[in-house]
Amino acid sequence: PEAGLIYRLLAPLGDVAARIMRPLSPAQRLELTRRRIIYAGLEAKLTVEQMLTYKAVGAIAGLLFGLVVHPHKVPGIVAGLVIGLLASFVPDVVLDSRAKERQQQIARALPDALDLLAITVEAGLGLEQALVIVTDRLGGPLGDELRRMLREIELGVDRRTALEFLRRRTDVRELSAFVVALLQADELGMAVGEVLRVQAAQVRLVRRQHAREQAAKTPVKILFPVIFTIFPAMFVITIGPGAIRIAQTILKM
Repeated sequence: PEAGLIYRLLAPLGDVAARIMRPLSPAQRLELTRRRIIYAGLEAKLTVEQMLTYKAVGAIAGLLFGLVVHPHKVPGIVAGLVIGLLASFVPDVVLDSRAKERQQQIARALPDALDLLAITVEAGLGLEQALVIVTDRLGGPLGDELRRMLREIELGVDRRTALEFLRRRTDVRELSAFVVALLQADELGMAVGEVLRVQAAQVRLVRRQHAREQAAKTPVKILFPVIFTIFPAMFVITIGPGAIRIAQTILKM
């Protein structure tokens, strides 16, 4: 009850904050926020207006923090404005991180799902029946998206439109290519099983190439940590005792 009372008291303030933030946010930024909400799988829990409210709260909290805690040489209002501006982007960073993590989970689960889908289709099942079997054994964000697509088909949405909706709800290049291949196979009358096998092999090839790219970037990424953390400690251990003895010898002279 207390939580509900607090929510009813603060909700009007949140609406006012959202109305203030909306003119300050470009239309492209609002559209990007809407798409990130979809990619993060938070359509039923989060709206663009709520994100604007969180941004306003972050800006106000940053402003107050800057007014209270700031260097003596920097005016409080300047520090507050700068920290408030930076704090207003914290909700965007959190949402973007959530969206990227979910899309990465979808990309990791896609090859195994395509292999299982290809096996079930080649066993003689239709695509929808094969998807039912796959989703029963598949968890995570990809399973949620496929189950949502099946519910849309059950509610009367044709398969082509449901696949397009799936493509728009995700930001995974391999999944988009899979949907396009299915749509083309449906138009040309190609065997779905063969298309699925080709797509599964292609997805695994892309994943291997991505892993090689990440491995090639590793030496560059660890260069600065090694220089600024490991090398100083090594120098202290190896050169330190000798430097101390030299200093003591010079002082005795």
